[in-house]
Amino acid sequence: MESVVKKPQVSYETSFRIKVLTLAIIFGIAIFMIVYYPLISHQTNPWGVAAPKGRIVLAGNFTLGPVSYTNAVPVTSRNNLLVLRGNDDMGDTLTVKITTPGWCADLWVWGGSSRSWQRKYNCARELQLSQYAFRRLPTHEAEEILYWYLEDGYVIVFKKEGPVQNYELVNFTVTYGGQSDWGAFKVSLQRS
Repeated sequence: MESVVKKPQVSYETSFRIKVLTLAIIFGIAIFMIVYYPLISHQTNPWGVAAPKGRIVLAGNFTLGPVSYTNAVPVTSRNNLLVLRGNDDMGDTLTVKITTPGWCADLWVWGGSSRSWQRKYNCARELQLSQYAFRRLPTHEAEEILYWYLEDGYVIVFKKEGPVQNYELVNFTVTYGGQSDWGAFKVSLQRS
């Protein structure tokens, strides 16, 4: 005859207490993760590229100064294509580096009514811009986080040395104070 080992039985009250305690622990952890963890892990300087992050951008044909562009993407203060974020002053210069082969950028700066638009970079894969080329505006939610928008007197023109393909992805990085972040956009061509 086989011996039967009896399992100790847990009373209904004890099992109910264990279930209530388990639920209380789960809710406590959930409340901690929702409320306290963001406060504890708050990053005071969330530097990075806010836009574009894969956005589709319409390429255009336009003239700036004496140069005519075909299927190029202008970044201006009006279209706010390039938006950075961060609140610390980490130096005067930031660097925009284009990582997609075949693509480069021109940087145009307004020189005043007597000098008009002046091209500072011609088909460069790396641009050095002053932090003062951007105006910093606080977000509505938290006054400590600032969004950077290109000032009126600056235009960055992304262009390709060869023919542009529809929905071609253009990748770049922005480095400021030793911190880098990526940006990207897809180029949509106008239909004739």
